Amino acid sequence: MSQPISLVTRATLWILAVVAFVGIIFLWWGNMLAVERETGRAQNQLRQLLDTVERSASIACFLQDQQLASEVSQGLLSNRIVERIIIRAGETLLAEAVRHTKPGSIDDLAIENRTDFIRRQLVSPFNPDEMVGEILLAADPIELKNQVIQASYFIGILLMVQILAVGATVVLVVYRLITRPIKLISDNLHDLPVEQGKILAYPHRRHKHDELGGLVNYINRMITRLVSLLNEERNLRLQREIEERKFRSIFEHADTGIFLVDQHGRMLSYNPACREIMQAVGCGEIDPISRVASFFNNDEEQVRDMIKACLDENKNVQKDIKLVGKHGSPDRWIHMTLSRIEDVVFQGVANDITDRKLIETAAKKAAMTDALTGILNRLGFELKLQERLNKGYEKSDFWSALMMVDLDFFKQVNDTYGHDAGDQILTYFARLLKGIVRKSDLIGRLGGDEFVLFLDYIDQPRILERIAQNIIASVAKPIDLGEGQTAQIGASIGIAIFRDIRIKQEQLFKQADEAMYQAKKNGRNTYCIYTCAQK
Repeated sequence: MSQPISLVTRATLWILAVVAFVGIIFLWWGNMLAVERETGRAQNQLRQLLDTVERSASIACFLQDQQLASEVSQGLLSNRIVERIIIRAGETLLAEAVRHTKPGSIDDLAIENRTDFIRRQLVSPFNPDEMVGEILLAADPIELKNQVIQASYFIGILLMVQILAVGATVVLVVYRLITRPIKLISDNLHDLPVEQGKILAYPHRRHKHDELGGLVNYINRMITRLVSLLNEERNLRLQREIEERKFRSIFEHADTGIFLVDQHGRMLSYNPACREIMQAVGCGEIDPISRVASFFNNDEEQVRDMIKACLDENKNVQKDIKLVGKHGSPDRWIHMTLSRIEDVVFQGVANDITDRKLIETAAKKAAMTDALTGILNRLGFELKLQERLNKGYEKSDFWSALMMVDLDFFKQVNDTYGHDAGDQILTYFARLLKGIVRKSDLIGRLGGDEFVLFLDYIDQPRILERIAQNIIASVAKPIDLGEGQTAQIGASIGIAIFRDIRIKQEQLFKQADEAMYQAKKNGRNTYCIYTCAQK
């Protein structure tokens, strides 16, 4: 293993690196300033030269005197900063002088496109509004570069000397005041017998009231606090062992199922009550509960949804679950509560609520069932019908229908033979309807002698007519009341048929009721169909 680099060395290297980086930045910046300053000075010098010769050049262009134009250009070229001079009168080139290249080596198009030329329009010496020509002047890049180098060299030397001096001073100050005392603190702390309650000494008495002294004081307080915490931790560990034994006893003997599960649904631990819940639905006594899905009838998707909800909402999630019994065991209901106790660990609590669910189911069934006939009462029928209507019937191949049945001559039987006989007839008619329609069809008693049926997925309307005819024919037969007494009644049936539409329950009842009263008007003991037009 390589020897680690000391703090002093690293601090020095970092300071030197920063100094070098800053030096490069300042050198670059100084060079840019020198270039900008020398370029600006050269441009000003060229403009001053143009101001000097502008009068002579104007006369040369006005007279188109090439000799005078040549003298002007040669005079300008005698300045080291000038590289090229062009004097033109309109399209006529009067004079051209170049320091490093041959005249005419740059064509007119190149001149027009160059940006380093200073262009000065020349006016007539006698008429300021008349343009007689122009003069173009370009700086010598070599001379400009030499001037920039000279300026940059001087600035660079000054900056480097200053940066090196600052860097050396910073390194020395940091070593003396920071890194060396910190190394002393580190060495002393390494050999300090903390377990004996010893404290750390200051690296030098001058550091007693500065930041390093504060660091030493903080370390000493930490040592004191650490010794105190070790003693407290020893006492807490003893108390925790006692509490763990108490909770373990509660965990093992509780009637409520308690378990821990990870985010993937794997069981981490569970108490005996969980085993008892699973045994109640037919699981083996020694079968391990490896996954929490056992409490969800092995439906992994429900497990994932419940764990996801617990993670997303960051609160307890509750759910009632019906466990399907195996090997002839009865079904059981449990109330599951899942709580997040760690990032990926959840605590579950499962309570057996089978008795409560049975009571709720019995109460709900009693509220929805006609006590006399055992079929649906008005409330139960309306709820079941609404469930069917909410599903919708999108397939055009099937029909649905609501049949309202009113028993004819029932009041006479009630008045003649008494209410017990009337109840007997109502019970008989309910059994008759169950025998005629399918198990999937809805049968209900609205009250008195009014019954209602809902039939769906009917291939043809004439099937509904056959069912109505069958009901009428069956109920017309004499009914044995016992003790040699018989009664005979009839049935008036109103049928509301619909297909391909969503229809409201109230509208359906209204149509069937109107059809039923039409059947009564037609002589009773018959049926009438109200057909709902397709939308």
